[in-house]
Amino acid sequence: MSHQWNKQYPSVQEAELGEDHSLKKMLRLTGPNKRVIDFGCATGYFAQLLSHQGCTVTGVEVNPEAAKVAEQFCEQVVVANLDAAALEELLPGQKFDVAVFGDVLEHLRNPWEVLRETRQLLQPEGYVVASIPNIAHGTIRLALLQGRFEYTEFGILDNTHLRFFTGKTVEALFRDSGYFIDAIERTTLPIFSPSPLIPEIDRHDFSAELIQQIEQAEDTDTLQFVVQAFPVSQEGKYAALHGRYSKLSQQYEELQVQLHSTQLTQQLTQQHAENFKKSVRGRSFESTVDPAACRELRKSVRGRSFESTVDPAACRELRKSQ
Repeated sequence: MSHQWNKQYPSVQEAELGEDHSLKKMLRLTGPNKRVIDFGCATGYFAQLLSHQGCTVTGVEVNPEAAKVAEQFCEQVVVANLDAAALEELLPGQKFDVAVFGDVLEHLRNPWEVLRETRQLLQPEGYVVASIPNIAHGTIRLALLQGRFEYTEFGILDNTHLRFFTGKTVEALFRDSGYFIDAIERTTLPIFSPSPLIPEIDRHDFSAELIQQIEQAEDTDTLQFVVQAFPVSQEGKYAALHGRYSKLSQQYEELQVQLHSTQLTQQLTQQHAENFKKSVRGRSFESTVDPAACRELRKSVRGRSFESTVDPAACRELRKSQ
């Protein structure tokens, strides 16, 4: 959610997303066939991905030009500033299965209040999916030790960020807004990676001991936290438990399929072994290999002692031992 409307928005396809990409994780946590409210929908690039898994999307976007582009992927796009608008007035009478905040909450003056208002837009079993940058990334820590806190166009120090979060304050944000976090995942970026998303740091400016301490610190390579959170209510707790049960059931079914496949493979292997034994039973060694090779082997050893075919020193050691 940005007041600098000339920022470039990404253009992505799901096939291009790695497993460590925040959009990939958010897609999985959102789930298929949901009615979604996408706050800060930008040009609708995430709404497009959601539509591919059967979701219907309503977008909210501060940039009217971006909102116009997003209309092709959303059922409805509302142009609004979340810091100034009441959500129930923006979307009267509407309810959603999932509310998405993709790198949005850190741009708001009062993300706590926006999350509280969002609860009124959710179905009884609805939930929030959000990605939030990690200000405690190791590169930020090292830059601060140099007295640097330099804003950039993109990334953790995006020049439109108003709030900054660590893992603990992400948990506090949702707890204080009336939610409990059911799942929290992380995207990662190593400290000294050449990336516009983090400050450029020269490792030679720091002692090896300090770098080791930073690299071993909690969440030091975490770029973003990706959260699934439910309202604190009986319905929310039930929905979270039901989601866990569904995931475990799916994993159980997948394991059953793998087990059946493994058992079938073992049975086939045993059957092939039995068939091979039957095929060679009662046959001489020569009948199971190339006859010409056997004749060549006989010629090569005919008239030679055992010692001549192996290491002489080994033979002498064998005689001594006897």
